[in-house]
Amino acid sequence: MRPRALAGAGATALGAVTAVAALVIGTAAGAASPSTAIEYVPSSAYGIAAEGPVPIDPTPHVESTDGSRQENSALTVPENPLVSLEVAKVVADESSASAELLNLALAPGAELPDQLSALNEPLQQLMSGLQPACEAENPAKPVTDALGEVLPSEIVEQLDPQQLCASITTAETPALVSIELVKVACDEKSGSVEIANVALLGQQVAIPPLENETPILPENPLVTITANKQTSNKDGSFTVVGLEIDLGGGTEVITLGSATCGFAETTTLPPPPPPPTPVTTGLPVTG
Repeated sequence: MRPRALAGAGATALGAVTAVAALVIGTAAGAASPSTAIEYVPSSAYGIAAEGPVPIDPTPHVESTDGSRQENSALTVPENPLVSLEVAKVVADESSASAELLNLALAPGAELPDQLSALNEPLQQLMSGLQPACEAENPAKPVTDALGEVLPSEIVEQLDPQQLCASITTAETPALVSIELVKVACDEKSGSVEIANVALLGQQVAIPPLENETPILPENPLVTITANKQTSNKDGSFTVVGLEIDLGGGTEVITLGSATCGFAETTTLPPPPPPPTPVTTGLPVTG
């Protein structure tokens, strides 16, 4: 009987050693380095978009959903009776975006399309007041008075009556608003806007230092222009809009140059559970 007892004790000891070894191995396996995953909040950009009676889908448009660089460009906008431009280029990557537009004209010939007939009243009021004023022997005061019926005084003061009359009495009336350049960029949480040569009926208006939401054409019944609108979005991204043009107090809203900067976020995944520890019974060996 004694040899059997020793054999049983030896088997028990061996089982204990095996259990300890299994525990050590299991612990080592469970200590593997945790893995990571990258999640992207997209970056995007577009050249022009409009909401209202004359809608325009974002054109051109790009979106980077995986951090890669995306580019697009357009030589015109979808056919519409309200706005034209010569070229627009947009770029977006992991955490930066930009948009650039050249030579934009709003309401060519100072005429609004039928879809915006509600805005024809202030425009016709302006144009019908300017025509007889420009025919006066000394047009300075009557032109200024006609402009003041529709436009804010800080804009009227910038317009030269003689040059304005020369513009609107030519064979080709200039656009209501023309803009030579709009350039917008963002990088992570900062943004920049560059604008050149904004003109109202062919007359350039001053561009002040571009703080956030700078008025270029202050609020009025006809056309309001605001520059450099910067917004922090709920998903953590950051958007910069170059110019927002408001016709008729929100009847038609046109966005020129929009850049949204997203980001990449690395998350640590929980490690896999360790393998189960072997179970030993400690039964005596018989035989």
